[in-house]
Amino acid sequence: MGSFFILRCFLLFFFLFDGAFAATGKIWSRAEMVEMAGYGEQKLSSVIITGSLLCENTSRPQLRPIAIPGATVAIKCHTGHKRRSKWIKAVTDDVGEFEIDLPSQLHAIPDLENTCFIKPVNVPKRYRCYHTCTNIHKRIKRVSSTNGLRVYTSGKIRLQSNSSRS
Repeated sequence: MGSFFILRCFLLFFFLFDGAFAATGKIWSRAEMVEMAGYGEQKLSSVIITGSLLCENTSRPQLRPIAIPGATVAIKCHTGHKRRSKWIKAVTDDVGEFEIDLPSQLHAIPDLENTCFIKPVNVPKRYRCYHTCTNIHKRIKRVSSTNGLRVYTSGKIRLQSNSSRS
């Protein structure tokens, strides 16, 4: 099987190299050669996860929650393989929102809503927000799916702040 693969690669290379110079002397562009070889550089699908991170003050519940910019959140998806999946991280923007573009090798996981979860990893100290329990993870929910683009959200992730906590 290995020799068949090598032969196939050689023939493909020969075809591309030989055909790169047409009778008119035109040299094909990289994009044209990639298209002829049957490879594409365009993504076939995209999976985006969105959400926001808020801080609530438990000692003064009448105050509205505030957005947490500059915090790090991460998503982890269980792939079913023995090796552990990695955390994919993102940083919240000025209004506390984040967007994670899931790597393509994770797009085919069935039932992402039950296999992936989001968790805040690092919150800037000036917000003094924390999880009430360190093992809390937020699940994702699909909000749309059209033309190869799936969008999921974790919704609002609310952290607790207590002014007496240092």
